[in-house]
Amino acid sequence: MSIEKFQFPSRGFHIVATKVGEADYFLEKLKEVQGHYDEFSYILSAFVSASRSITFALQSVMTKYPEFDEWYITHQEKLKANGLAKYFVSLRNYMQKVGQVPVGHTGTIRNGKIEYFSFFIDIDDLKNAPNGEVINLAEDYFVEVLRVVESCYRDFWVYTDPRAIFTEDGLKLLGWVIEDIEEAVGLPRGYTDIPYDNEDKNLQRLRLLAREFQGDEMMEQYFMKYELQLNLNKNYNS
Repeated sequence: MSIEKFQFPSRGFHIVATKVGEADYFLEKLKEVQGHYDEFSYILSAFVSASRSITFALQSVMTKYPEFDEWYITHQEKLKANGLAKYFVSLRNYMQKVGQVPVGHTGTIRNGKIEYFSFFIDIDDLKNAPNGEVINLAEDYFVEVLRVVESCYRDFWVYTDPRAIFTEDGLKLLGWVIEDIEEAVGLPRGYTDIPYDNEDKNLQRLRLLAREFQGDEMMEQYFMKYELQLNLNKNYNS
């Protein structure tokens, strides 16, 4: 039975990847400014806002794709039940609406160097501050959000991964043929259908098109950095 050709929505997963990159950027900057209290507050505020926006972007992009809304309910509930994630959502709301950064700082001298330690503090409008160092907590929260993104990226790979459409499996799931790719990138249909005697002709055509037109894969760098590459997709054409 033939599959109806899938029509891609205007919003792509690169939007989510950009928001993940933004949060990762501010998390790295946060580590660099430890001990510089004003800068630390500025960058923490930026990180909290950027990391919170990841799931907003994920929903905005993926809601147009089949079965995502049902899929997301379970993952959304897990985040809501996660105490750290719940605190960071409240923290973002408080910092945006009030402007105060509920963080304290201390430091110790070891071997002639000052080691700084930042911590969240309870305030009237934001209770249940988690124990631990702010940077470590921020990274733990970011990883929890990234787990949801990674699960989406794997489960909906044919829509999210720019390499997918250049595979025979991807084409089959999307209801596409190679000529559809050629047309989509501005080539005449059948442009790569040249005489070739071996049985892997379609594979070679896809490799040629991927080499010239495949979009940048942006997510694997973050999955690798935060050790989330536990459920890799199949091998792509190389």
